[in-house]
Amino acid sequence: MRKFTLNRWNWSEKAGKWVYVTKRGGRRIYTYRIDPPEEFIKLTEELHRLNKILAKTENPDENIKIFNRMMEITKKLQEIGR
Repeated sequence: MRKFTLNRWNWSEKAGKWVYVTKRGGRRIYTYRIDPPEEFIKLTEELHRLNKILAKTENPDENIKIFNRMMEITKKLQEIGR
């Protein structure tokens, strides 16, 4: 069984839900929710916004800047889901 990272939201494939794990008195406490955490929603919206800008931008330097920011956001999203 996979152990979830403590003190942050993780995605559980098995449960099909988000799970937040804390540790109290040596025991793991699991909190489940169906809706994604607020941070996940905000990052997804930011990624969507940047993608629209990227599609319209013709300046190569600006494209690289936007793409790099999108990569940072994607990494954060992946960390939340683990």
